Amino acid sequence: MPVRFLTLVLTLLLAGTVSAQDVNTDKGKLSYALGWDLGKQIQSRSTEINVDSVVAAIRDAASGKDPRVAQEDMVAQLREFSARVQKEREAAIKKLAAENQVKSDKYLADNRKKKGITVLPSGIQYRVIEEGAGPRPKPDGEITIHYRGSKMDGREFDSSFARGTPLKGVKVDAVMKGWQEVLPLMKVGATWQVFMPPEMAFGEGGQAPVIGPNEALVFDLKLVEITK
Repeated sequence: MPVRFLTLVLTLLLAGTVSAQDVNTDKGKLSYALGWDLGKQIQSRSTEINVDSVVAAIRDAASGKDPRVAQEDMVAQLREFSARVQKEREAAIKKLAAENQVKSDKYLADNRKKKGITVLPSGIQYRVIEEGAGPRPKPDGEITIHYRGSKMDGREFDSSFARGTPLKGVKVDAVMKGWQEVLPLMKVGATWQVFMPPEMAFGEGGQAPVIGPNEALVFDLKLVEITK
């Protein structure tokens, strides 16, 4: 539970008491929203956290009373709780990463059998949609590019096409590993559909909350021009 969030709750409480029925004013709505969010966080740990004790502690702290639990005990409990939550989070991410790796491997294994797919030694796969006729960028060059990023199920998560403006000033050696490999192979004017293994995209770390750990990704890339 973020310390900054709890600090904000206490700040609002110290600013003045809001009655339980006061949910029509901005202050009342904000107070209720914060309480609701805190309650939803507590709900997931309902076997460990007593709501009445949480409310009592907030009231005690807000009114300047001495804590009912020794400071050192509170620090120890919070430290232990934080470590436990972190361990659970890491275990959940590890489990999801393993599941996603299986899905990614199957997706890429099936995809490589499709017509028009070229497979690079790194595991990257691509399909040429449009060849292009211009020069190829250097590995340390700079380009303007249109792109669309999608997940394995086709859900789009980002697109310069949708925004109507290509990405300018892109340094080829500063983008994700997979892009660094395929961009120097493309000619200006080319459009490729590129299928990237997790390790050539965002890897085991993912890009929360949009990209999960070990997710294979699909990019539609159009090399607009070389600027350097």
